[in-house]
Amino acid sequence: MDHLVNNWMFGEVSPKLGGRFDLDMYWQGCETLKNFRTLVQGGITRRPPLKHIGTSKDGRLIPFTLSSGLSFLIELSEGKLRVWKDTITGLETVIFASTGLDYAETPYSSSEVWSVQYAQYYDRLYLVHRNHKQKILLYSANAFSFTDFNITKDATTMFGQTANNYPGVIGICQNRIWLASTINNPYTIWVSRPPYSGSNNHSDFTTFDVVQVETEVIKSPDEWPMTTNDEGDQIIDFSNKEAFMETKTDDEEVISAKCAMELELASGRNDTIRWIAGMDNIFIGTAANEWMCPFDIDPTKQSASLQSSYGSREVLPQTLHDGIFFVTNGNTLREFARTQNGSASSDMTFTADHILEDVVMQVVTLKDPNPMVFCVLADGTLAVLVYEKMYGVQAWAKWTTDGNFISLAVKEDQYGQKLYAIVERGLHFFLERFDFEETEYFIDRHTETIEGDKQYVSLMVGNRFDMNTESGPSIGKSKKAREVWVRCLDTGKVSTGVLENQMQTSPSEVGDGDYRIPISGGAMKELRIRIQSVGDDPMTLLAMTYDVEVN
Repeated sequence: MDHLVNNWMFGEVSPKLGGRFDLDMYWQGCETLKNFRTLVQGGITRRPPLKHIGTSKDGRLIPFTLSSGLSFLIELSEGKLRVWKDTITGLETVIFASTGLDYAETPYSSSEVWSVQYAQYYDRLYLVHRNHKQKILLYSANAFSFTDFNITKDATTMFGQTANNYPGVIGICQNRIWLASTINNPYTIWVSRPPYSGSNNHSDFTTFDVVQVETEVIKSPDEWPMTTNDEGDQIIDFSNKEAFMETKTDDEEVISAKCAMELELASGRNDTIRWIAGMDNIFIGTAANEWMCPFDIDPTKQSASLQSSYGSREVLPQTLHDGIFFVTNGNTLREFARTQNGSASSDMTFTADHILEDVVMQVVTLKDPNPMVFCVLADGTLAVLVYEKMYGVQAWAKWTTDGNFISLAVKEDQYGQKLYAIVERGLHFFLERFDFEETEYFIDRHTETIEGDKQYVSLMVGNRFDMNTESGPSIGKSKKAREVWVRCLDTGKVSTGVLENQMQTSPSEVGDGDYRIPISGGAMKELRIRIQSVGDDPMTLLAMTYDVEVN
């Protein structure tokens, strides 16, 4: 019988679906999808190659975008903060005028770098860590400065001013800065006043205004007006009642919608705050729960509602489409998205619950050329999700390179978004860029010379071929594939087979046509079709069909 596969809209799927060949998901997915990305149209193409940018540090990347024509990459490593900017010759690091060096000193150790949280507001980037005073990176007059971020607060508290009172969580929501999770108060959130007119300053966390209130009071009796009666006695003159009153001015504490505020999530559980993210509403991840505050929250109407109890890890969430993606304590990726009934949290790894088998270090989202979510794993690989809800695409894949992926960041310019990576190769670290525009040579170049070129293999292994036939299920029966036809687009040589050591390679480029590859080998009870790239040749697979004989 002939079997056709013409889309991979679910990418690599869980081994737990190994018996569900009755589902479309089974045939629209595969057992392994390595160094491929699924196209929105359903086909698969090789992941973009990496291009060398410069020498980097062992750290993390942070995006800093002021506009499509003015964006930077922040490189945060042990004790140093560097800024990469566009120049005529490419990306180069910025020289700080205050020091004459291409970095600013930071208080963060190598073990603290990944615990630093950040939030951008126009020309400033706020950075916080609960062990150190909060910082601000400011871009002004075509130059950068990196200084302490000093907080003004009610005199009765030391929030943001002393050790154990520095916030470890930050977010920008409704033009206010939200800080939370100090060592002394891990369940408390402090929300700044909105910036005053003509200023972007979020330093004012005063929770009340002091106003002067005028009230009319009765004067002291010795100040009452007196008069003389007919007998010559002094009596009180009641002819002018206003003469008995005086205006008194007092200071009064008033809470208004423009004041700062404090919130405490008191669920009775370990609700140490892990992250804060804003979209239409404000979402808060804690060690045990996920909460939501309404978009119009202010000091005069404070509320927070419990949304779910998965528990969040200390990984900064990211937005894509109309959803917020966050990592749970169980190391799954979930999405908060709007529904007809409010907000719902969906498990994005249910189709591939094995894909995040290692700890997620970072989550990054990319809008073009395809909507994608990248999870940087502790083992140095990337778990990549192509996600387009409108067309039903939810396709996972694994991306690898000759080395380890350390961190990712998206940099915007007038031509769209560019995805950059810090990659560890041997004893060195490099800043590299995924070249989504490359169509001919798929090879990672991690130095400026050709000697640094590193090939990578793109591999697709299909799910086991089993189905219900007239004689019953094919499970356990011997099966043999005689040939495979592939339909490709702009493709070089292709290698196909059912066993890794018996792959057949096309003698020439496939191009845009259909190509038949005979399959060698005997019958087997578990039949899988393998297709992989050859050398640095391009490969885009649109469909494949294979002739299977079931005994």
